[in-house]
Order: sequence, then structure tokens, then C-alpha cells
Amino acid sequence: MELDARDDLKTIGRYEILETLGKGAMGIVYKARDPLLDRTVAVKTIVSPRGSGRRNRKAYLERFEREAKAAAKMQHPSIVTIFDVGSEEGQPFMVLEYLPGDSLADRLDKVRIPLGKGVQTAIDLAGALGFAHSERIVHRDVKPANVLNAGDNRWKLADFGIARMPDSDLTQVGIFMGTPGYAPPEAISQGRYTPQADVFAWGAVFYELLSGRIPYEGPDTRTTNGYVLKKTARSPREYDPSIPEVLAEVCMTALHPSIEVRYKDGHAARAALEEAWERCINEELVGPKAFSPRELPHDQAPKLMHGGGTGLTPQVAPIEATATTSRDDDPTRVMASRTPQELARLRGEENDPNLAIIEAAKQAASRNDESDIEAMAKAAAGLGGEAGSEVLVADAPKAGLWAAVVFAALVTGG
Repeated sequence: MELDARDDLKTIGRYEILETLGKGAMGIVYKARDPLLDRTVAVKTIVSPRGSGRRNRKAYLERFEREAKAAAKMQHPSIVTIFDVGSEEGQPFMVLEYLPGDSLADRLDKVRIPLGKGVQTAIDLAGALGFAHSERIVHRDVKPANVLNAGDNRWKLADFGIARMPDSDLTQVGIFMGTPGYAPPEAISQGRYTPQADVFAWGAVFYELLSGRIPYEGPDTRTTNGYVLKKTARSPREYDPSIPEVLAEVCMTALHPSIEVRYKDGHAARAALEEAWERCINEELVGPKAFSPRELPHDQAPKLMHGGGTGLTPQVAPIEATATTSRDDDPTRVMASRTPQELARLRGEENDPNLAIIEAAKQAASRNDESDIEAMAKAAAGLGGEAGSEVLVADAPKAGLWAAVVFAALVTGG
């Protein structure tokens, strides 16, 4: 028996159904209440493969239960938590944390994402995949629709419902279960899913975060898969030249058709992106516009969405920021606001008291003192007026680096 999305469905297991949230190819998602713990959850029923025979279906359900339980053990700030796994009249289901926000697909359909936000989102997702890969779990269907808004500019990777261990028996059956445009050549032609298949899909998500475009898109599944098999995607810089080349290179390496070139797992993809982002900041390949908090509707977004590197003013020597190790569960965010008058004084008056903020940024970054950096950043934010232009320093992966960015924003005009 397979469960249908019905208005009269009252319970699944012990969970009280409140409403139907959505129905997709892999199952139905309900908003539900857990009466035991008195909390709101999401319950997803899982559709088993059709036409695969009784033996394969039974193997699928048994494998799903074992591997879903393995996935439920993953605790990561950028992965939607799986609370429970069960079966209702032979139909498997999963119980997940409930996130009422939109998906990344919804957001990208409406707006272009500022560069700083997009890079941090990609770093978080790569970290989530790296964690899953270290647990020998492959997601198999990474895409914007499976990235959910967790609030405070945070996103979580969801839907491990078709996740597999890379050496799973069913992984080797050769069934294509990904999403066209996000599945790599080896998944399309051979049904082979490894951590590098997730990296390819991550690269496609990062591509859209950077450029607002999808790397491979056709009118139907067959055409889209054909594009992936026959050609390499165009660089995202062809759509938006303001994307730094080093970031485009990370994206295209992740999307490379050869697994010999592609990053081996999420950890490698994250490390490459963090290094590229560090270069963007240290070598002034991005300007303050890249850290704007403002998301722009597609019809209002300029062709050069992310601006470009502006460099520091000649009177001020560039600073060297010492990197520290980032933590997934402790993102650093600060909003620095400046009015045009304040910026003019910063650039033209040596005795202006705001220069203390610049000096604090330089010293804190050189010492890599997080407490000093935080105090400096809060002081900088407090000096802005209501009419000030805002520059968001969003989750820069290194503490010293975001101090440097605050410093650069102050002296270059934000």
C-alpha cells in the first residue's frame, strides 16, 4: 500500500497530521505534531521504486530503513535533522525538523543573491556534504529545492530520503534517481553515485548562487541529461563578468565531467572555496558591494551584480589578515553602516575619531583576536546613521578576514 496525500489522513505512526506541505517524485511531506514531545515536525513518506519486482522492492525498503537510520545519526548545523524513521502499513516514512521558511529554489527564482551571502551558503552546504561523506553517506539529490531556509541567513540541506552509502548494493543497480541538470555524467549513464556526484550537484547550486543561471537546462529530462553528457557548462562569468575568476574556477572544477578532475568530496570542495574566497578578500578581487545584504529581483539586478575589486585608498596600506579555523556552528556576522559624510571624513581628515575603528581593525586582524574584532565591528556599526549605506560582512570564513573587510569598507566608501 502506498500513502496518498489525503485531507482525511489523521496520523502516520504516532504523529498527528496537521496539513500537507507538498508532494514530489520521492514522496509526500506533511506538517505534523509529535504528541510525545509536543513539537511540530515534518513527516515525509517515501515512495519505493515501481516496476522493480517484489524482491528488489523488499530489498529497497530494508536498505532504506538501515541507511535512513544511519543518516538520522548525523548532527550538523547545515543538515536538516532526522528525528525518527518508521513504517506505516509497509510504507516507510521519515520524521524531520520542521522549517517553515522557503527553499533556496524559491529564493533563487525571485532574486539574485549577493556574492558574500552566496559564497557563505555554498561553504555551509559543502561542509554539510563533507560531514555526510565522512559518515559514508551520499545524498544523491543535492539541488536548491532541497536546501531550506533556517532563518538568520542560514540554510540547511534536506531530503536525505534517497541517500545511499556509496557501496550500497542498490547504489550499484544503475537506477537514475537524481535531478536533471544536477546529476553528473556517471550518474546519468551508469547510475553511479559517489561523493563526487554530490560535488557535481553542489557545483550546479553554487553556479546558480553566483550567476542566477542554471548550468544545464533543457525542456525535458532527456535533453537536459544530453547536455550534461555532451558538453561542459559555460563559465558563470559569461553571464556575469563581475564574478571573480577564482570563484568561477572552483565552480567549474566541481562541475567537471571527469571524476579525475572534480573535487573528491564535500570537504575538498569546501576547502577550495574557502581558499578562493580568502584570495578574493586578500587580493581585493571583490569590493564592498559583494557584502551587501540586499537581494535584488532579477529584473532589477544589474549585469555586473557583484561589482568588482576596488582596492584601498592610496593613503592606507593594505593589511595582512591571519587566518583562523572556521566553525560551522559559530558564524560571524556584522553590519557596518556609514553615511556619505562620515565616509568623506574618513578619507579626508586624519584627526577624525572614526580612524580609531580603522586602527582597531588593523590591530585586531593582525593579532587574530576575535574578542577585539567583535568589539571593533560593533563600534563600527554603532557609528552609522539611518541614511547610511549598509555593507554586510556575512560569515567570512576567517575571523581576521572579516575584520579586514570592515576596514576596507570604511576606507573605500562602502
